[in-house]
Amino acid sequence: MASGEKFPNHPIRLVSFELRFPIRRRVATRRVWDAFEAMFGSELPVVELLVREDDETQLPASPNEPVLRLSTAERDRVVTLRYGALTVEMTTYISYEDLRSCIGAAVDALESIPATLGIVRLGLRYINELQVPSIRGLIGDWRPYVHPSLLAALDDPPPELLPSWVQGGLGFHSRDGGEHTYLAHGPLPRSSVEPDGVLQLKNIDGPCYLLDIDSFLSGPAKAPIATTRKEVLDVVDRLHDSVETVFEWSITEKLRDEVLRSEARDIGDVESESSEADSV
Repeated sequence: MASGEKFPNHPIRLVSFELRFPIRRRVATRRVWDAFEAMFGSELPVVELLVREDDETQLPASPNEPVLRLSTAERDRVVTLRYGALTVEMTTYISYEDLRSCIGAAVDALESIPATLGIVRLGLRYINELQVPSIRGLIGDWRPYVHPSLLAALDDPPPELLPSWVQGGLGFHSRDGGEHTYLAHGPLPRSSVEPDGVLQLKNIDGPCYLLDIDSFLSGPAKAPIATTRKEVLDVVDRLHDSVETVFEWSITEKLRDEVLRSEARDIGDVESESSEADSV
């Protein structure tokens, strides 16, 4: 659950939730669309119907083919209904409780489609991009801010060569469940998050350290991993626990104190203040 520290200057760039179910043609029906619009009408007022009503009897080419999309006017929160999946995406992150509430509402609307709560996969992904004003791009500069093991490859480079790029991945498995969590990480010269053209994302300048954490639970169609709203949210809570655990393990107290616990400010403002202090 959301028991960890809530940082005022959090590094979350994009959060994505996915729920997969066996393909249902009834996704492309007016009754289903009305259920989603009724659930999100005030919160997500921009509604896009991505299929024609006369396509209702056609089999989809892919389970990921979108049918209905609802979003905020700012395009920072999007719920997309597909023939075999439901996704919730956010680029303006308030809290896990807020995300969980949105997921719960989407699952409520999904119940208007018979048999879609025979869920075969649930996934939760947090893409974080750490930024520290004093870092100008040298890989070794990140050592005080991330777990030592993430940059262990730098400890013994080949003779007469200097590391110029590092990228890594780690996989974890729950000790008491079937959840898997993957961490992709590494220092980058600039932001790597590229929304699919639907979500709007505020640009950030300068080097960052990527912590892309993806946690999921999957199972065969004959043995769905969740069949009720409560079961879905119970799994999502466990996935969030795993994401939070990996994130907290990946960072240091120095990062928490110097960056994450500071009131959120534009990185350019912080750099300007640092430059002014140096010139005094």
